[in-house]
Amino acid sequence: MRRLIVTRLVWMVPTFLVITAITFAVAHLAPGDPLQLGEEATSSAAVDAARRELELDRPIGLRYVTWLGRLARFDLGRSVVDRTPVSSKIGDALPRTVLVSGLALLLATLVSIGLGVFLAARRASWVAKVFSAALALASGVPSFWIAVLALLCLATPRGVELFPFQGLGTPAHLVLPVLCLAWATVAMLTRYVREGVASALEQDFVRAARARGLNERRVLLNHALPNALVPVVTVLGLHLPHVVAGSVVIERVFGIQGMGLLAFEAIGTRDYPVVMGVATVMAGVTLVSMLLTDLLAAAVDPRIRQPGTSP
Repeated sequence: MRRLIVTRLVWMVPTFLVITAITFAVAHLAPGDPLQLGEEATSSAAVDAARRELELDRPIGLRYVTWLGRLARFDLGRSVVDRTPVSSKIGDALPRTVLVSGLALLLATLVSIGLGVFLAARRASWVAKVFSAALALASGVPSFWIAVLALLCLATPRGVELFPFQGLGTPAHLVLPVLCLAWATVAMLTRYVREGVASALEQDFVRAARARGLNERRVLLNHALPNALVPVVTVLGLHLPHVVAGSVVIERVFGIQGMGLLAFEAIGTRDYPVVMGVATVMAGVTLVSMLLTDLLAAAVDPRIRQPGTSP
């Protein structure tokens, strides 16, 4: 286990550098200019001074190295738009995104495991076939479309006003964003659980458990499900960054002042420090989720801990 952790930690460093370098290059080479000049800043001298202050007159490689040096000191810089420290903006937005994304992931996991086991146990029934077809259809429906329909039907006078329209002021505000963000994960993860449990039910150890007189519920929960969790844990861990990234659209639709909306506004104004601050957090979430995925998979399947073995 120690060797696994050390190996993953070593690889996280170059991976982080590649992610941030690509993001830095794309952000700075995209068309547009972050300078927001006032009426008094119309002369070429003022423009040049502003560009020097933002270091836009330096080569992009040197700017990236300088940004890395500041990051090593935990300095994310200041917003180009309002000169607020980027760390303050992220510190204000991150808890909202963690709350919505965490609840969505927890809900999706619980629903997917329960529904996947149910479908695997009754895979020959017409109910399972209808659910399977519905999941295949649901996986092709974008979350933002579901979010817009949910707002129109459940939060406006055009439909039934059961939930607040936008914001994150009360627990009721969480219902629609969490459900919409969990939508795609449920559709995807349920299929993995169903296939994993269905495959485990065909194995000899399950037949042996049934031969010992165990009831079907114990066979499913104590034998088939644990052996199907390794691929499920892996997929779930790798899907975590997609859930966080999906919050960009969901937060925009529901007016939640989280990381997604912060990134959306920063990209629109070419606020490079904020863009890189959000990208840094997202890269960290991705790398940490990959590490946790490996550790959880090793905990579920001890063979992963042994060098030179495969599950």
